[in-house]
Amino acid sequence: MDLGGLTTVDCKSISLMIVDDIPINSKLLAKLLEPAGFGSIVQFNNSRQALDCIGTVNPDILLLDVMMPVVDGFTFLEKVREDRSLDHIKVVMVSAVSESEEIQKAINMGADDYVTKPIQVKKLYATLARQVQGILRP
Repeated sequence: MDLGGLTTVDCKSISLMIVDDIPINSKLLAKLLEPAGFGSIVQFNNSRQALDCIGTVNPDILLLDVMMPVVDGFTFLEKVREDRSLDHIKVVMVSAVSESEEIQKAINMGADDYVTKPIQVKKLYATLARQVQGILRP
């Protein structure tokens, strides 16, 4: 499997948290990312539960859906960015919302990147490779 830029970085010390209310979406992301050798991949399908647990899970990278019931992705992002103990987390929004205004809103709110659905695998790998490099080489 071609992992693009992820083949040039060592991911085993990096932990991921995936938050998507649709279980098949989070499972697909996790399956796509398994070959990269991340240290851990934790999935949540309930955004409220994920928000309550993020401090305990303490991921390096958060893959966050935008459109979710209970706590939507923008509110989740806002809560993460308000908590100084979580400001090290790289947040990549993952959404079917592809309008440039929504993408710019996410970036302005503190998202580190944005990937649109349906997932383009090479773009996902390249995006995560940039985030991993940012963590490993601060």
